[in-house]
Amino acid sequence: MSIKDEPHFELQSDELASWIEKQGADRWWNVDGDPLLTGRITFPCPGDELAAELKRIHRPLLVQDKQKRPEAKGQEIKVDGVDGVVDRMENNVHVTGDKKPTWLKDRLLYLCWKGSGIEWLLVEDEETTEKSQTDLTQAAKQG
Repeated sequence: MSIKDEPHFELQSDELASWIEKQGADRWWNVDGDPLLTGRITFPCPGDELAAELKRIHRPLLVQDKQKRPEAKGQEIKVDGVDGVVDRMENNVHVTGDKKPTWLKDRLLYLCWKGSGIEWLLVEDEETTEKSQTDLTQAAKQG
């Protein structure tokens, strides 16, 4: 089933951009499956770059409701409603063993541009975020 056939909400790309900015400009993100965004910027990318591009695009998105609430029938949500539709990698991937990878805690959203049949994922990239912060710290010590 597609996002539009499942419980979902509508979210303006500007509102998603504001939510990403609230997570921190130094937080990195990946996109899987969206030719529009991947054709415009390189991934993974920091949140400030992604947010700027989402604002430039200025189009509505459909976002799947991870809770599958029957009342989720395409109503518009704002930045404060995004946390309610965010999923986690750990809810979608089974990993065996005692040592769990850090990416299991990464947040993700199932999205599509309104009017498009192409569905895609926006995924937090904790590993790249940590690496970027380590690189910045080392560069500051050397500089």
